[in-house]
This record gives sequence, structure tokens and C-alpha cells, in this order.
Amino acid sequence: MTLTSKFVFVFGLLCAFLLILFSGQANLRHFEKIQSSIEEIYEDRLVVNGIIFDLSSLVYRKEIANISGDKTFYARINASINTQIANHLRAFRATRLTPSEAKTLNRFSEDFEDLHAREEEFHLSSGHHLTPIEAKTLSNKINSLHQELKILSEIQLSEGKLKMIISTTRSEKMNTFARVENYMLVIIFILILVLIFFVPGSKD
Repeated sequence: MTLTSKFVFVFGLLCAFLLILFSGQANLRHFEKIQSSIEEIYEDRLVVNGIIFDLSSLVYRKEIANISGDKTFYARINASINTQIANHLRAFRATRLTPSEAKTLNRFSEDFEDLHAREEEFHLSSGHHLTPIEAKTLSNKINSLHQELKILSEIQLSEGKLKMIISTTRSEKMNTFARVENYMLVIIFILILVLIFFVPGSKD
């Protein structure tokens, strides 16, 4: 093998090594971002969807009690319902919130606290019978809670779709890097063959 051939061979191997190293690092970064996006979809979207569902169920129970004038609910169950809602809100706030999500959640919390204050004001835990005006007041507050939960659910869907789009885009970039890497390796291999067999060089 001539000196030139040796040089070309070593240079080609070096280029191939650097290409593989660069491509591998780029793919690793994209993979880590994809993994992070998937974790966010689970932790901050699917888990929160479960919380929203539980909150909706609890608020719905309040709505049924208000419509039916169920004094037993307010005397025996409502305090536990309020505690569960408060716990779910703390779990919700522990996730990563978008600005719109945080704003809506704050509004929900304020309306929930106001509803709780109204329940105390109307002495519902003592078996007080609601007047039509009091029932209407509670109904309006409960409807506000339902609307805010609906908005929060729509945010989860929108953010989940966005994360999936980001993950898909990064996956496509990984595939593109892999294809480019393969093409470049083939080109480098061909160039090495051409230079070794068709370019004259001095003998050792």
C-alpha cells in the first residue's frame, strides 16, 4: 500500500468516526427530548386529566345535592367532598402548568372557596333548608366550576397534541440524521476506494 493510500485510508476512517460520533450525539439529544416529551404527556397531561375527572365527579355530586335539596349530603358528606377537592387542587398545582392553565386553575380555586364560604354562610352542615335564592346562588357557583373544569380539560387536549407534534418532529429528525449518516458513510467508502485504486502515490 502506498503512502498516499495509507493517508487516504486513515483520513477516511477518521471522517467516518467523526460522522458517527456527531450523528450519535445528535440522535441521543433528540431521543432525550422525545423521552422528556413523553414523560410530560403522562405526568402533566394524562395524570391531570384524571384529576379533572375526579374534580368533575365531586362537583357533580354537589350539584345533585343542591338540586334535590339533600340535607343529609351537606350534614354528612359535603365536608369530605370539600377535603377531596382541596387535595386534588394541591396535586394539580404540583404539575407543570401553562400560563392559561394556571390562570384557569386559580379561578377555579377562588370559585371553590367562595362556594365553600356560601355553604358555611347558609349553615348547610346544620341541616338548614335552602331557600330558592340560596339554591340559585350555589347553582351559579357550581356552574362556574363546571365551566372552568371544561376549559382545563380542553387545555390538556391541546397541550397533549402539541407534545405529540414535538415528539413526532424530533423523531423525524432522528430518522433524517440516520439516513444522512448512512449516505455519508457510503460516499466516504467510495471515495476511499477511488483514491486508493485510482490515485497514484509514492511507494514506501
